[in-house]
Amino acid sequence: MTEFPHFPPSFEWGCATAAFQIEGGATEGGKLSSIWDDFCAQPGRIKDGSDGLIACDHFHRFHEDVALMADLGFRHYRFSIAWTRVVDEQGRANQAGLDFYRRLLTALHERGITPNATLFHWDLPSHLQGGWLHRDTAHRFADYALVVARELGDLLPRVATLNEPWCSAFLGHDIGVFAPGVQDRPSSLLAAHHLMLAHGLGLQAWRSVRRDTQLGIVLNPELCDAASDAQQDVAAARMAELERNDVFLNPLFNREWPAEILQQIGPLAEQRRPGDIAICAQPLDFIGLNYYTRSIAQAPVSAEEQRRGYRFVPPDPQRPDLTDIGWEIYPQGLDRVTRNLLAKWPLPPIWITENGAADNTPVTDGTCDDQMRLGYLQSHLAQLAQMVAGGIDIRGYYVWSLLDNFEWAQGYTQRFGVVHVDYATQQRTPKSSARWLQQLMSSPQA
Repeated sequence: MTEFPHFPPSFEWGCATAAFQIEGGATEGGKLSSIWDDFCAQPGRIKDGSDGLIACDHFHRFHEDVALMADLGFRHYRFSIAWTRVVDEQGRANQAGLDFYRRLLTALHERGITPNATLFHWDLPSHLQGGWLHRDTAHRFADYALVVARELGDLLPRVATLNEPWCSAFLGHDIGVFAPGVQDRPSSLLAAHHLMLAHGLGLQAWRSVRRDTQLGIVLNPELCDAASDAQQDVAAARMAELERNDVFLNPLFNREWPAEILQQIGPLAEQRRPGDIAICAQPLDFIGLNYYTRSIAQAPVSAEEQRRGYRFVPPDPQRPDLTDIGWEIYPQGLDRVTRNLLAKWPLPPIWITENGAADNTPVTDGTCDDQMRLGYLQSHLAQLAQMVAGGIDIRGYYVWSLLDNFEWAQGYTQRFGVVHVDYATQQRTPKSSARWLQQLMSSPQA
């Protein structure tokens, strides 16, 4: 008999996706273009030269995907709403786009699946000039949140404002490997500030029309170990954690950024106004934590690294404990990073909103035996079970992802789904990891 980790009966099991990564239907029903459409159109930006115009065609196949979720035993579904689909350029409701999400939410309800919506998973409307470098974008986000609250809020019991704002701010405006592809350190910090301002304004807007929704945010906190005991390496690891954690968590709890971060934003600090942090610090009903791996840092070398204060040391690609995207499999990091956060900030109840592995095992004879991903999930869920048993208030887990999908700058070269997608035919094939999760979720231990 298979031994499964033990979780309390109230623990929530779900799967996660994001609009741009799976929906397709890019020009249907009045949908506008996003900065990711623009980014994909720039040569050399996406590893395989692909885009999200069709993706997994979820826009047309959502009934099939909802049925698949239900058959696998998922009773919670985390997804994102495309800002570009539900409002027009003037910020007015786009009824055709809202109707799509109402049909999706109705289908989920009919299958007994509880939705958990994210309002922003990186697909910023192209027409918002200046994007997150412009303060007005935060106010336009609040307008968008208000539309969703009014039009769909009756079907949305739990809503997160932002997913991983670090990626939008720093991958998009410092490292430049995500849309919009800017490479400027002070700009990334200004974008981070405006993202958190948008979070606060969005919560205020939502609560102005609905008080019955659980509201929160989803972050991807950093666990960074120093490459050595040398003082410079220890300082570098600390800077990496300040950037990923303190920049976003401090405003959530009405705290100013650390001095090292304020120094890096330089003159752009003038665009941060008195009272902004108080707006960011709206009450939270929950927080989502996304965890995949840890980082190793050492003292910076290049001028660009010195501006950041750290450089990452990539793992040896020959190591056996790496996923197919090259990330270390480090389940104990889930416990370490969560305890680090709890020691520093008064977190509300926690959901693990993303966790998973890139495993590019192909379908053979109608099956996909993704043993590496299966081992990854087993080790991380064993760790999670210990954390819950030890008293950490973690109330649910969403595997990333339900489907193989458009993996941002990696295009379709990396497969994170527990369900294989043949992009030529759109055939869905549950993998061994999905079948194991199905057994776990139906077991007495779960």
